Amino acid sequence: MKTLTKFVLLPLLGLILMLLLAVWLCFEQQPRVLRGSELTPADIARARSMLRDADPRRAPPGTVRNFAASPRDLDVLLNDVSQRLLHGSARVDLATGVADVYASVHVPRSPLGSHWLNVQARLLQSDQGLPELDSLWLGRLPVPAWLAGIVLHQVARHYQVDEELRMGVAMVQRVALTDEGLVISYLWKPEFVDLVKTAVVPAELQARLKLYNDRLVQLVAPSAALPEGHDVMMAALLPALTDLARQRTVAFAQGADRPDPTAVSVFAAHENRAALITLALYTARQPLARIVPAARGWSQPSLRLVQLRGRDDHPLHFLVSAVLAAEGGGRLADAIGVYKEVGDTREGSGFSFDDLAADRAGTRIGQRAVHDALGFQARMAEALQESDFMPDIDGLPSFLTEADFRRQYGGVGEPGYNQVLADIEQRVARLPLLH
Repeated sequence: MKTLTKFVLLPLLGLILMLLLAVWLCFEQQPRVLRGSELTPADIARARSMLRDADPRRAPPGTVRNFAASPRDLDVLLNDVSQRLLHGSARVDLATGVADVYASVHVPRSPLGSHWLNVQARLLQSDQGLPELDSLWLGRLPVPAWLAGIVLHQVARHYQVDEELRMGVAMVQRVALTDEGLVISYLWKPEFVDLVKTAVVPAELQARLKLYNDRLVQLVAPSAALPEGHDVMMAALLPALTDLARQRTVAFAQGADRPDPTAVSVFAAHENRAALITLALYTARQPLARIVPAARGWSQPSLRLVQLRGRDDHPLHFLVSAVLAAEGGGRLADAIGVYKEVGDTREGSGFSFDDLAADRAGTRIGQRAVHDALGFQARMAEALQESDFMPDIDGLPSFLTEADFRRQYGGVGEPGYNQVLADIEQRVARLPLLH
């Protein structure tokens, strides 16, 4: 009996020790990659141009398209995505036929007291399809490529995106890696459109969006108080949709399962995001079917201009930035806001600091909507005026041509510009909804 016990316990003990050693090797005390966000308005402009050029709708179905990115574009994008989604930093180095990817992710509650997961991967160009994983290190632990592939497929299956992953692999014809950048050659088919939309917007979010769409239909329906064709105030829509989010959160918290406070907060954040997305698309006059194919069969809200601080462009600035920030891209929202205004100086409408104020306010509100979801709902229930969530814009210069903007303020990041930006930040910081 003792011999049998040894045969059972010794291998089990050895396995436990091996697992502990693997965990210890994975986590480290210091990050190997530590950098801030380097996304600039120029980067946003290049990204838009690249995506426009690679748009598959610009070519006949079945045509092979190319998407090209420079080393800097790829490096900045990877780092920004890592910061937004993983709260870490990343770097990519390209050479002919090789891509070396480095990332450091902060893990606040990691085992053994170490707080950084450092990842290093080498990808090799293949004759066709995606690059092949040559090596992978998690901290000081080497991970076999075959094991990494199995884990990737299991993760995709867990999150129910395995079909979309297979679709993506099937689309890519070849990825060329050089020290001058990468080129992705892909084959696009019309039937991929709805599959991509479904992958981007999970079923749970689609169900939420339908609820907020139905509420929006009620809010903007023609009535004696709101005749057909009349504008609608954002101060009438945002609190009403957020109130629906609050009601649903309360119902969830009081449900039979009695979820813990963390689960309630996460639920509230999801509801707030759905409310912001619904209102942002409506304000932009974009149907929900643009991101949810099933929405073609939903009730459609009456089209109206949405007003904020007496303008119909401020709501769009505010809400786009709020959605981007709620999705985790506060820095990205700032960059897009600045890029849009710099672009306006070149395209005719001019640089407007009041638009930038709407961008900044939307970013802060979007961040609070997810990081303090319950507090956001409680404060929004009291926000009956637009001054509760949109700062005063009196005295902020507007409609500046590019020449006037550079003559008076020197350009983005210059002292004159930073002085006005600091004033805007102070106005935003005083918003009641943020306190």
